[in-house]
Amino acid sequence: MQYALLAYAPAEDPDRATSAIRGTLAALLDRPNITGWARLHAEESATTLRNDEGRMLLTDGPFIDSKEYLAGLILIEADNLDGALAIAEELLQETRPGVAIEVRPLLDGRFRGA
Repeated sequence: MQYALLAYAPAEDPDRATSAIRGTLAALLDRPNITGWARLHAEESATTLRNDEGRMLLTDGPFIDSKEYLAGLILIEADNLDGALAIAEELLQETRPGVAIEVRPLLDGRFRGA
């Protein structure tokens, strides 16, 4: 089954996305059960579209205002939720304090690994 790991980080320097990924975390992201991943720029770079009863509203900034922001997305393969949680925990151990990872099963299988 495929899962999305949504990585949330405390607000920080917007240049974070250009910094190198540490060796141990980079090695984990290169494993076969990680089918894809992307780091995102800081929340200031977001633009949100919202359907307001047929009218499209465009606003600068993220969908929600919070102390954390969506920093990245990791797609994984795991047998079940316990397996997905184990992968997320292993990745989380290599991140800095304050990072959180939300685990969600994917509904559609279009993001199959190569």
